[in-house]
Amino acid sequence: MTMIRKYLPICALFTLSLLTVQAQQNGLTPASDEQHALMITGRSTGASIKLRWAPTSPLAWRRCNESGYVVVRHTLMRNNQMLPWEERSIAVPVTPTPVLPWKTEAQWKPLMERNQYAAIGAQALLGESFELEAGEASGALVNQATEESNRFTFGLFAADHSYEAATAMGLAVEDKNVKANETYLYRVYPAKQITAPLDTLVMEGGQKIPMDLRTSIDTGFFSISPKDKFALPKTLEVKADFGNRVATISWNKTLFQQFYVSYQVERSEDGLSWQPLRDLPFVSLDRPGAPSDFMFLIDSLPMNNRPYFYRVSGRTVFDDNGPPSDPVQGMGIDPLPEYFPYIVSVMENEQGRFLIGWDFNVAEESKIAGFRVLRARSDRGAYAPISGAVLLSPAARSFTDDAPLPVNYYKIIAYDQYNREMPSFSAMAQLDDETPPAAPVNVRGAVLKDGSMVITWDANKEPDMQGYRVYIANHPNDEFTQITRRTVPTNHFIDTVSLKTLSREIYVQVMAFDFRQNASPFSKMATVLRPDTIAPAPPAFKDLVADEKGVNLTWANSQSKDVLRHELMRRAKEEQAWEKIAEFSIQQATEKTTRYTDSTGVTGRDYLYQIVAVDNSDLRGLSQTVEARVLDNFIRPQVTAVEATPDRRNKTVELSWQYTELDKVRLFEIYRATGDEKLKRYRAFSPAELMAADEKNTGKKARKGFAYKAQDKDLRMNTNYTYSVRAIYHDGGLSPLSEPVKVNY
Repeated sequence: MTMIRKYLPICALFTLSLLTVQAQQNGLTPASDEQHALMITGRSTGASIKLRWAPTSPLAWRRCNESGYVVVRHTLMRNNQMLPWEERSIAVPVTPTPVLPWKTEAQWKPLMERNQYAAIGAQALLGESFELEAGEASGALVNQATEESNRFTFGLFAADHSYEAATAMGLAVEDKNVKANETYLYRVYPAKQITAPLDTLVMEGGQKIPMDLRTSIDTGFFSISPKDKFALPKTLEVKADFGNRVATISWNKTLFQQFYVSYQVERSEDGLSWQPLRDLPFVSLDRPGAPSDFMFLIDSLPMNNRPYFYRVSGRTVFDDNGPPSDPVQGMGIDPLPEYFPYIVSVMENEQGRFLIGWDFNVAEESKIAGFRVLRARSDRGAYAPISGAVLLSPAARSFTDDAPLPVNYYKIIAYDQYNREMPSFSAMAQLDDETPPAAPVNVRGAVLKDGSMVITWDANKEPDMQGYRVYIANHPNDEFTQITRRTVPTNHFIDTVSLKTLSREIYVQVMAFDFRQNASPFSKMATVLRPDTIAPAPPAFKDLVADEKGVNLTWANSQSKDVLRHELMRRAKEEQAWEKIAEFSIQQATEKTTRYTDSTGVTGRDYLYQIVAVDNSDLRGLSQTVEARVLDNFIRPQVTAVEATPDRRNKTVELSWQYTELDKVRLFEIYRATGDEKLKRYRAFSPAELMAADEKNTGKKARKGFAYKAQDKDLRMNTNYTYSVRAIYHDGGLSPLSEPVKVNY
């Protein structure tokens, strides 16, 4: 294998320079050897289909190199119609015999002389040993894995980058017996497969029958049609960042990992003629656990300040090159000077102007375009240029501010030919000032229900205002306390005050300060009211008398000054919801006590009463509850409209009367007197008996509120009779006797 050994240094140099000693992730080279399987892909040329496959582990690769690969084709569709299962299940071998790698150096030699990837593949397959003739660093990197893993990794790398080498290694074949109107499913599997039972069925006699078999190397599948011929995509998101005689080119590899296995980067000085940066393809490895979507390549530039163009194109496992990307342009830039400007002095002259002086390295003046002076009111504020639109000369070292502010922060910025900024540290300067600002005016504020106090005032107009301080007190004659920890730059302040106090007023004053700490007089005192959070004093019941007419209530009104009204609330004892039955305004409650009679309650029902005092903040003071009942005298409404009609033909007297109650009445009693005798209880009927008898006689069902009827058959001719009716209730209540009616029979 001398011919093969001759190319081994090329293999080591090529692979190590491209950092591809581990599995490639953009092509068919597996990412790990944990799974034993075959993976297959394909590409249509229109007249044929090129197939490429690869094992996913060194073990699978070694076994398949010994037995060979079987590639079969199933026809799935014809003229866009799915074929019957019988035809789809037919497996047509793509090659008459299993696909095997070349076994002799004589087979490999012609290809190796013109294809360096073939030498890598041949050495991986046939070399007696796989020791790379490389430096100490490369040897340590390659020999981290076993020899079999090295052979597997380098061999599949070679196959990924040369379709000819892949064919010689038994990892590729071209199917030319295809039809454009058909769609195929290709399967690739080892010619000799080791199987093991995955599940078995135990018969009654103890016989074990395999139900499913597990293969040691999984089959690869891929579906394609000859008409599935597509243009390769252009590489996108190409960028170039330029520095001092260096350019970093980057592009998005994740978008194209299903197409390209490697890339070529080209450079041009005119955008017309292009030269590759490397003779070999460019690939990258992701750090374990930290994958990246982008690939990067660093190129050294011949010189700065000269434009260069870059473009990137991809290469597939079928030796197809994708179209180049859109070119990106830039040029190298000189490094920043080592020294930045720094301010050495800021002096005030007799005219009230500031002379700013700075220093800069004279030896590096040729590297800058000039200086600019900037000024701000505070060190954190926005700096604005005051030296004009044109840069000061690189030799300038001073500038005079003719209209300084009371407080000034200055910076000097140097600009190079690329307009990069080199700022100095800031320096502060103040004009002499002993005049205090005016006292703030129109101080006002409010306290919210959550205790937040907002104070605001009109902003002062002085240009040298630094801010304000706020002071408060609970009494106008007390000493005011500062509540601002530092000077407030805005004309408002928010603080929190306690609401649990009887003092509603807060007195506020504000003082203004300039940058020289000159203090203004206090502003006029402003009064801020706390919100009312204290409920009014509750009313109190003094007397309660219940009779048959209602409940007579007497209570003492709340004596709080801010009470607006009193509300009388009532609820039945067995209920939960309160009902307002009366309201008394503050004008009606000027007396210390109030009396009220509730005549709307139901007789015999228990009620709870409560008086509520409501103030102008809708806060409520609740009295204690009292219980009362409207007394029952057991006197019920009188029976009305009693009539007596003699019926001499039927020998009866028809009695009828009106009564609106039905369910509460237990009996109707009929009283009768003969001649001048006194009325005596004669008979009694339940409402149901009277209604049933009336329904029987008339055929109509009696309804509540209609007349009740009864008959008196115990009569003597030519006799005067007097009748009266009364109702007896279930609860023992009685109605008075009705007005008597007389009849002559």
